[in-house]
Amino acid sequence: MKNATFIHLKGKVFAEYKIIYHINDGYAIKELNRFSSKYQLLFQKFNSKIQQVNLMYVDSIFPIHLADVALEVFLNRITSFQGYASLEKQFIVIDNQRDVFYFRRKFYDFILHLLFSNIAANKFFNEEIERDNIYYLKNELSEIEYYSFYRQRELQAILFDKMLLQINLDSSFIKKQDLVLCLTLSMQ
Repeated sequence: MKNATFIHLKGKVFAEYKIIYHINDGYAIKELNRFSSKYQLLFQKFNSKIQQVNLMYVDSIFPIHLADVALEVFLNRITSFQGYASLEKQFIVIDNQRDVFYFRRKFYDFILHLLFSNIAANKFFNEEIERDNIYYLKNELSEIEYYSFYRQRELQAILFDKMLLQINLDSSFIKKQDLVLCLTLSMQ
């Protein structure tokens, strides 16, 4: 690939999403550290309508799943997509016996788009795959491993387990009865 773009995975921030939740009317919470249950919050929307629409390319309800992921991260239950899939979530719209497989497939699709498209951008998803990106990372033997589009499955598996999901508390805030959480997806 003569036009290849080499991207180091260590320290890479793949996406940042600001997600807006309404604080359930039964609660009057004014501090971020006072939340103890995700049922205190009701998902409203993403701060960026464009990012929310882009996420719908993964699945029409994927924005709802990612908003739920953010809540699980916020409440310190998970730090990866693997952790979320292991919770064995049950949504009415899917067969509850296959949730782990459903989430794994959807998160793999999402990771593919994070790596090779503009799905996380604040501009509309152009449905193009950028096959020239080559990601690299040192393995356990301190050898550099390269992951092109053609080794995407290996890279998706690594990121499914090791992509770090965090809430950026400096960019998260409460305003009136709404909570804005800033979910960051990165590789450490």
